[in-house]
Amino acid sequence: MEFTSFEQEINADRESWLERVNVHLERKLEKAINEKNMLRNQSYHYLSQNLVCQARTRSLKARLKRASRRKKEDEGL
Repeated sequence: MEFTSFEQEINADRESWLERVNVHLERKLEKAINEKNMLRNQSYHYLSQNLVCQARTRSLKARLKRASRRKKEDEGL
């Protein structure tokens, strides 16, 4: 099947257009993957921060409980 020069030009334009679109989509995919990784790291960061704060709260509650017991014992004497 022979293409005229005009049809060959259209096919070449289509090829270059498809290549540009492919490069564009690859960039978008890379950006999406990077954003996904960043969000995953953020969620792990805030999860660990939350666990640290919970442990600190438990520790402070225990210290407060011990201090209040001592205060009650001292008042009782």
